[in-house]
Amino acid sequence: MEKFKKFGLTPRPAELVAPPLIAECFVNFECRVVDTSMVDKYNLFVLEVVKAWTDPKQKRPKTIHHHGYGNFVVDGKTITLKSKMP
Repeated sequence: MEKFKKFGLTPRPAELVAPPLIAECFVNFECRVVDTSMVDKYNLFVLEVVKAWTDPKQKRPKTIHHHGYGNFVVDGKTITLKSKMP
């Protein structure tokens, strides 16, 4: 919980896993580790999402994406295009 305090985040209890949700996030995923066979070679864990949460109070949340090596992209302007779905 030291990281929560350091970054000013609020932990919320999850339903199906031990780690807490983050109250300030628009979306939280509760996950279980299902495969660790690639950890040593690629530092990769395979997870299964067992529950997803969204905050309905946030109507137009912005997201931040980590591109590695300290580079991030924050989404911006919303555009609407005609749907091509039937």
